[in-house]
Amino acid sequence: MNNQLSQTASSIIDMVSDKQLQQALIESFSESQESVRKIEDCFALLPTYHWSNQLLAIFFNSWKATHLKMLAIYGLSCRLQRLALTKATPEREKLFFAGAYNAETSYEDLGLDFQGQTHAELYDNLVSFFLGNFPWQLEECCLPKAREFKKWIYQNMVVDDISTGLLSNMFSEIYNHAEYTMALSAFSELVNNHYQCSSEEKDKALCYVQAHVADETEVAHFLVVVKALEEYTQATNTTIDYQQAKLLFKEYLSRVSLVMEELTVSLKQETNATRNLMYVS
Repeated sequence: MNNQLSQTASSIIDMVSDKQLQQALIESFSESQESVRKIEDCFALLPTYHWSNQLLAIFFNSWKATHLKMLAIYGLSCRLQRLALTKATPEREKLFFAGAYNAETSYEDLGLDFQGQTHAELYDNLVSFFLGNFPWQLEECCLPKAREFKKWIYQNMVVDDISTGLLSNMFSEIYNHAEYTMALSAFSELVNNHYQCSSEEKDKALCYVQAHVADETEVAHFLVVVKALEEYTQATNTTIDYQQAKLLFKEYLSRVSLVMEELTVSLKQETNATRNLMYVS
């Protein structure tokens, strides 16, 4: 999986017409190789063992905290709409468009055009395949670093300045595309190696991850937030601080890597404990 995260992201970065934004994105990944490695190490380890329910509960609860962010997206869209109502045309129209484009990243999450089946439901299906009725949603199953990440994202999108919110949402989409691409392979291998099920059962279980990769869903989300950012900057007659944007992108990768690094440590501890038990017996 070496460099898979960065390589997957780079193919999407090429679609950005703003060369300075493109450069900020490229440099954020190239200057965060240690963070990227920690994330890749976790997914490389995931398929290697049939993990305990307790450990998988921690994995799924913590991983979810780094993804599902509909409330923050909704909050950011509301901020753009509220700002639009204070402006005259054409600024008002551009801000309404920015809010609409930003909201578009939640269409699939909310189940629009998918008979109302939300991504939260798909995530529950994924976890249920591995854990059944095990109580994985308990607060104690979420790593502190994962809770911190979730609060940081909400702060960025709902409390901090709007440009920071749009940049945060934009980067989350390109990161998600790269990570889900990697995760789909890891989960598929995990199921093949350690679980007995039909291909239909496997497809249903992995639908949450596949839904984000199929038809390049997250790619479309990334590009539409780029459009939202363009509308916002034009409406407010502001420019992007590309250096600050890069620092934000790097912080995103760093914060996610801290979660994945801690999960990797737990995975290694469980495999080592099993090996020691086998050695003693």
